[in-house]
Amino acid sequence: MARQPTMEDVARAAGVSRSTVSRVFQNKGERVSPDTLITVHEAAKRLGYVHNLVASGLAQRHGRQLGLLIRDATNPAYGHLHAEMHRAVEDAGRTLISVTAFRHDYGTAEVEGLHRLLGQRVAGVFIGTGVTAAEDLVETVSSVPMMIVGRPNAHPLIDSVSYDEATHGRLMAEQIHARGHRRIAVLRAPVLYSRVFDQRVRSLLARCTELGVATREVELLPEADGVVRALDLAEAEQLSCIVCPVDYVALDLLRAAAARGVRIGEDVSAVGFDGMGDGLDLLGLATVRLPVAQVVQRAVARMGELLIAAEDAGEGPPGSTGPERREVRHEVIPGEFVPGSTLARI
Repeated sequence: MARQPTMEDVARAAGVSRSTVSRVFQNKGERVSPDTLITVHEAAKRLGYVHNLVASGLAQRHGRQLGLLIRDATNPAYGHLHAEMHRAVEDAGRTLISVTAFRHDYGTAEVEGLHRLLGQRVAGVFIGTGVTAAEDLVETVSSVPMMIVGRPNAHPLIDSVSYDEATHGRLMAEQIHARGHRRIAVLRAPVLYSRVFDQRVRSLLARCTELGVATREVELLPEADGVVRALDLAEAEQLSCIVCPVDYVALDLLRAAAARGVRIGEDVSAVGFDGMGDGLDLLGLATVRLPVAQVVQRAVARMGELLIAAEDAGEGPPGSTGPERREVRHEVIPGEFVPGSTLARI
């Protein structure tokens, strides 16, 4: 088997020093002229050189690799988070390695994915999932800074920058009430299925009670049956609106309604949450748009602070910097309501 080309081989082929090649690949070309950058990359391409990200991360004192554990990226909200996280981490001069756990694994795949990330010797980990309990995350990660991104979190040892789902639930309840709806159906899933869904729905139900809006809860799972049950209940009990805990469920509801000739926005209203999918504006779906870009920017900035603190204090469990426990921060950022024709006035 042919020997894999090394950084030294690239240096010889490009006629530069090994340290110059190192700066090109490890420091994004800092202090390297444009001509030299081109020469080095051309030499690397000719030789078939692939830079070893893991080795370079271990060789640098601060480490440039970060890990992202993310939920099912086919969900537009997670897909958008994934893209924004890669962009923000790259802008910060680091590299992001991501592992995806699928929607129906109920946490098992998340823990396994976290182990895979740690095996890559990442300097820090972002947790962008909605299932595994924070207590289990603390037990899993003990040697690198860790942050929860997007989902609700109040654990005293784990920093987080999250969407303000409590506010989102209240906001949607107020929009429904403002349009005259007083009897509604709410699709609900177990907390094990999604902590995000659970918080936004619990908040909506509590605010509906305060506003005098009667709610009928409908079991979501399995989703294809849940939306049919909601349509059946709305017809049987003359409920004027169906609340879906996420936009992709709202789209399933629209499909089921169309199949039986129910006009969403006329016969019954419907709303969702997330606001990330392409074409939602064309469908006129009323939803709450998540502040993904703002959450990611704050999370990456905070991770930079945690990495500096960890470097100064040495390795220790999450939430600590040596003998003195550091300050843990929980920041929440609200999104915005997006009006649409699926939520009509009555």
